[in-house]
Formats: sequence, structure tokens, C-alpha cells
Amino acid sequence: MNRTMNLLVAVGISAFLACNLYLLFSSKSVIPKSIYVNQYEHMTSGEHSEKLAKEGLVAPMEVYTVYVSADEVVDTWEVKEGDYVYPGDEIATLQTARAEGQRAVWEAEREALMTQKSAVVSLMNSLESDRDSAKSDSSSNVRRSDNAKESNEDTSVEVGLNVDVQVDVKQDGSYAQAIAAADQELADIERQLVVVETQLAQNPSHPALVSPVEGVISHVMRTGSTIAVDIYSSQKVVVTYATNEEWQQIEQGDRVLVQGSNLGTAVVGTVLSVSQTPAIPNRWLDAYQALGSEKVKNPLAYYEVRIMAETDLETTPFGVNLNAVVMVNEAPDSISVKESWLVNKLNGQASTWVIDNEGFAKKVNVTTPFSWKSRAVVTQGLQLGDVVVSAEALRKYKGDPRIFLPMPTDVPTKSEWKAFGWRNYIEYMVLK
Repeated sequence: MNRTMNLLVAVGISAFLACNLYLLFSSKSVIPKSIYVNQYEHMTSGEHSEKLAKEGLVAPMEVYTVYVSADEVVDTWEVKEGDYVYPGDEIATLQTARAEGQRAVWEAEREALMTQKSAVVSLMNSLESDRDSAKSDSSSNVRRSDNAKESNEDTSVEVGLNVDVQVDVKQDGSYAQAIAAADQELADIERQLVVVETQLAQNPSHPALVSPVEGVISHVMRTGSTIAVDIYSSQKVVVTYATNEEWQQIEQGDRVLVQGSNLGTAVVGTVLSVSQTPAIPNRWLDAYQALGSEKVKNPLAYYEVRIMAETDLETTPFGVNLNAVVMVNEAPDSISVKESWLVNKLNGQASTWVIDNEGFAKKVNVTTPFSWKSRAVVTQGLQLGDVVVSAEALRKYKGDPRIFLPMPTDVPTKSEWKAFGWRNYIEYMVLK
């Protein structure tokens, strides 16, 4: 009899517990639950940024090339590599007998450059007009072929010019790329015009090759079919290169921190330009590839990025290696949460859990434009002081469960105990 009674009691208790467990934890349960969560954060504001570290090289803002048609024209060289020159300084004196022919070449070159400049400006205006009015696929076409001819009683020089540009445009990005390429071409033309017009402005009675700008002589080509002198402008920039993925991140105007042993302290700079076309192999790209650690299979996957420092780099020589940290994303006075605490993250949108004023977990939608070092920056959806909890403990629960957190473990210091006063302790323990 006792065995039967014990068995019935055990079965009854088991059934009672099973029924309560079902009512409590079933998907249709309406009984409020409290869940212990030991991972939580109070939202505070801070400076958040996504950084991209790059190797950089000190390079000239512009390179000007001064030239003559043949080495027979040069009488005496006045400079060598490394010399500092100012506008109008003589680079080389020319033979008077041959100077008139060289002047005719420069005059013809100026006419050709002016014609080319007009064609490029016309193309840029056409592209900008088409971009403003385009509502569907369109194309812009410019074809010009001109000859600039300069002659005098002894010399006749003809310089051919061909401008043949066809740009198929399907979206605003293509227009922007075409305009940027044309703008770069216009800058090259204007730089050549500065050189040519400087040569033509000199005194014909004392012919000489003169410097059009202030800068440093970087290279002198003294022999060959064309004699040329490269001059680095005195204004310096930091040159680096972006690969395919980095090119999508770096934008003109991004803030940059430039550091190096030659600078002493970090210098703030700005991204001056990001090239739309692959970089042409030169000494700067060769040096960067030797310094860089990334391995790129595509040799065309390098795009020049120029950085202008707010502090003059006058005391830093050309070619010095500097470290450039580009702020590709910045969110001042923003909130961040652990990226693993987000759910359904897609295209900058996600959800996370916060504790409301009643102590319940509430799912909220947030906007997170970027993440950095395992934390997601939140620009919308959370407020200062919100308590965000780990989503891991809440994934298997439906609805909004009540949350309870671990007891605080912070213990006041001895000085804090004394500063609070025994009367306050009694008041809080007894009266409150």
C-alpha cells in the first residue's frame, strides 16, 4: 500500500512540475519571465573613426619640365641636380645663332597648347551640361584635329594637335570619372603653358633656358634628341597609393594623420586627390611597392593618392618615407556597441536589445554606417544612457522578457567610505 501511495505521489508531483514547466516555457506561455544577462553596456558618447594605415613618400606638388629641341642649342649649363632655383633663374645659356629657331618652336608649341586647352575646356563643359540634363543613357563626343603653325622669315614650324575623345556615359559616376580625367589633362596643359610662356617672356638679346617656378632641379638630361630639365616645385605633398579595395574607401577631403621621424610630431593633413586611373610606373610607385606589405596580383591595381599636410614640409627632403593614417570614416560624438551584439545586420541597418524603463528587453532598430575593431558605430536608434545587453541570451526567447543584471561589484575606497559619513549610511539602511 505504501509503495502504491508513494508511486502515486511521485507521479502527481512530476505531472504538476511538467505542467508548470509547460505553462512557463511553452511558446504560448503568457507568464512573464526574468532572464539573467551578465553582459551589458551603458551607452556613452565618444570619437569613433575607421582608419587606414598607408606608407607615404614626400613628393613635389608639381613637376615642371623645361626643354630645348637639341643639345647644340645649349651653350653653357648653369645648374646641376639638387640646386634650388627661383622664377627667372637661368638654367642654361643658349647659342645666339640657334636661339631664334628654338623660339619659333616654343611659339608653335604655345599655339598648339592653347588650342588643346580650348578643346579640353569645351569637352568639360559638354560633360557637365550632359550630366545635369541626363535622365537616361547618353554619350558625349568631341573630335578635333588642328594644326598650329608658326613661321618667320627663316623658320617654319608646324605642331600637330589631335583631340579625339569619346565618352559613353551610363550613370553619374561615369560622368564624374570623365570630368576628372579631363580636369587632369587640363592641369597638365596649363603646366606646360607656364613653361613655354616663361621661355618666350625672356630677353631675346640674351637667350637662355630659365626656370618658370621656384623649386629644386631634380634631373638634367644634357644629351639626346631633346634636352630637358625637371624641376620639383617647392610645395610638397605626401604621395601614397590605394589598391582596388582601398580606392573605394578613400575620398577627397578625408582627414589624415601624417607621422614620421623627420616630423617630430604628428601632422594633420587632407586627401587632396584620388586618381581615377591606374598609376604610371615611376620612382614613387617603385619605392612604394618596395615599402608596402600588401601583395597585389594586378600590376594596374595602384591608384595615386595625394595628401596635403597643414604644416609645411619644407624641412623634409623629397623621398622621405612617412606613415599616413587616413580617416576613411569618422563619427564624432557617436555611440558604439559590440558588433556581436547586433542581429540582422545588413547594408548599415541592424537590431539590438536595450532595457526599457520597466526592466524589459526591447528590440530596437539602429543605423550603423561602419565598424572598427569589433565595435559597430551607431548613429541612429540609441540614446546616451541606454543599457544595451548581449543578444546571445535573448535569441531563443520570443517577446520582450524582463531582464535582471548582476549585482554591482564596485567597492568604495576607504576615503570614499569616510567622505560619505556614518549618518548617511544609517539613513539609507534604516529609513530607505
